Amino acid sequence: MPVSTVPLARESDVAPARGAATVDRFVAFAFAAADLLIETDPLGRIIFATGAFRSRFGASEDSFLGSPITELFIPGDRPALTEALAAVAQRGRIAPLALNLSDRFGSASSVAALLMPADSNGPARLCFSIGPIAIRPAQVAASPDPHSARVRSPVEFARNAEQVLRSGQDGALNLLEIKGFAAAQPGASRAELQTRLERTLADAGPHIIAGHLGEGRFGVVSGPDADIGAALSRFETTLHDTPGGQTAQISRSAIDLDSGALTPGQAARALRYALGRFIEGGTDAAAAIGSGRGLAGIVAAANARAVGVRHAIAHRRFRLAYQPVVSLADRKTHHYEALLRPIPTPGSPTQSTQEFVTFAEAVGLSEDLDWAVLEEAITTLIARRSVSVAVNISGMSMQNPAFRSRLIDRIQALRTLPERPGARLLVELTETAEIEDMLGAASSIDALRAEGVPVCLDDFGAGSAALRYLRSFQVDFVKIDGVYVQGAEHNARDRSFVASIIEMAAASKAEVVAEMIETEQQARLMSEMGVGYGQGWLFGRPGVLPGNR
Repeated sequence: MPVSTVPLARESDVAPARGAATVDRFVAFAFAAADLLIETDPLGRIIFATGAFRSRFGASEDSFLGSPITELFIPGDRPALTEALAAVAQRGRIAPLALNLSDRFGSASSVAALLMPADSNGPARLCFSIGPIAIRPAQVAASPDPHSARVRSPVEFARNAEQVLRSGQDGALNLLEIKGFAAAQPGASRAELQTRLERTLADAGPHIIAGHLGEGRFGVVSGPDADIGAALSRFETTLHDTPGGQTAQISRSAIDLDSGALTPGQAARALRYALGRFIEGGTDAAAAIGSGRGLAGIVAAANARAVGVRHAIAHRRFRLAYQPVVSLADRKTHHYEALLRPIPTPGSPTQSTQEFVTFAEAVGLSEDLDWAVLEEAITTLIARRSVSVAVNISGMSMQNPAFRSRLIDRIQALRTLPERPGARLLVELTETAEIEDMLGAASSIDALRAEGVPVCLDDFGAGSAALRYLRSFQVDFVKIDGVYVQGAEHNARDRSFVASIIEMAAASKAEVVAEMIETEQQARLMSEMGVGYGQGWLFGRPGVLPGNR
């Protein structure tokens, strides 16, 4: 089964040939679905290259050997990559950056790298993967114009915004809601209007990152060199010049991407919380959480409202809905995933699941929430001796030594119970927040597996750190993000990406779970590609567990 649309490496192109290097390249590139695969020395000089160089730049990959990798990008984007290269020795990687290639299209690209340390096989090197900015399959189908490929999905936009925030560069987040968007008149459908607005944002320039965050809702991250005023003016003109958009009004909420006195983690959590509220409730919801006072204001307002969520967690003002994960070979249930569902409470600052989770994260209650969900799941396992249950635990909790110690003590205590609940527990590591203490998280995962608790990497492909996690952690399952599962049915790039995950999981001795399977065609495709397990509405929606015990 092919794992990429381009060759991974030709050992004759590099000297000397290194078996271990080939394995490392596979680890670094298997998931890339990239157009360009590059190795550089620690200073950023290209020592290996393959991929679509001729179609992109009109020259073979060999002609770039010895050149600085920064020369592959437009001049305005080179300082960002130079800064990332300077910090790579401390960080061990370059988190995905949104940069524009210096090809004739100025192609918007996702650029990421992993540092391979020096060993007996050769000196240290950086492995780069460079590919197009991905969008959700639904967007591709709705807007085939290539310009729309620069408009990010909500998940991708959030990741890009967080990258700008963590880079320390001056930037701003503008959240745009079209009031009256649903009133678009016949003759110019909302889909057509939306396509025109997306195209306007896509053409706003190389220093602007745009996202389509819901019907009538858009996000724009602008760098210090961007003319955001002109971009927003063109956006407004497009709206009012389109039939059906003349009477609509744009509501705007602007947030400076400045951490100020906040820690990087606090700032990132506040950003995710603000985006989540805007996606769900528009600019009014964003304003209600203090977005007008910046990230620090969001944190301050959240802390003032944290008592309600703390009370909800302590008093279990939530329930768990269970969704089956089945074997694709025989459709038998392997286990159930426990999904959080808050119980609506008058006066509570949160209502929806996403808001509940992101708010708890923003105010530092992730560990409390993870523990409460774990205890509820254990109660279920004790009552239902015939089922296995997977619980979600955030990366923030998994990297905490105190949480790890408490978790292992709890699992060891379960050994004495006749129902053997610990033997039927699984843990899914979620990537709502990027793990900073990799060694701490690895210790937690190893300790869980030593106690017989399988671990799954959740939503693989949705976040920027998935490859780093799989390289660093020994896990039992990898769950493919449903966007790629659904896209694989019609999109060759998504199929290539899914195939890469399957191959790499096999090399890591991990099983693969495909989520968001809704049709028999999707289930059959995943099975034919080698996926062992599936989850989605085809097999059952989240609900109560069947049977009595």
